[in-house]
Amino acid sequence: MRALFGLVSLLVVIAIIYFVFLKVEAPTIKEGEKAQDTARQISGRGNDGVAAIDSFKTEAKMRGSSLEGLTVTSVTPGGAMDKYGLKVGDEIVSVNGTDLAAIANDADTAKAMAVQNGFQGGNPVVVMRGGTRVTLPDRTGAGGANGQAPASPQQSVQDQLKNMGIQTK
Repeated sequence: MRALFGLVSLLVVIAIIYFVFLKVEAPTIKEGEKAQDTARQISGRGNDGVAAIDSFKTEAKMRGSSLEGLTVTSVTPGGAMDKYGLKVGDEIVSVNGTDLAAIANDADTAKAMAVQNGFQGGNPVVVMRGGTRVTLPDRTGAGGANGQAPASPQQSVQDQLKNMGIQTK
């Protein structure tokens, strides 16, 4: 009888520990994973750890001596810019509302600014795709390799602060 009582007590304690874990620790772990994704994006790296700037290749599209756009020649499958929604053949024409020609006059600087002001900041990158202007990340969920665009890093931080009970603007 004592053994049965001890066994039932042990099972009740295990059930309580499991319940506490599900209600307290599991949401914390999930928020930590979101924070890691946000930090990775802000640092300019994809889930694979490769720098976003190294996850795609471009060629300059010039009009005279002015840079008109960057034509994407390759995108690393599963890389940062693939998940952002960039596809081979896209022509990057604008980053965060500013035309590429106004950002830089050479392809390498323009590519770096597209990554820094676009991907890292969670800001829109406008591309010409099949004659149509497409804004990346596609917030409708239709773009990107996994069908999901990364959240804006600023919004994620605001949400995390709110979840911790810290008031923001």
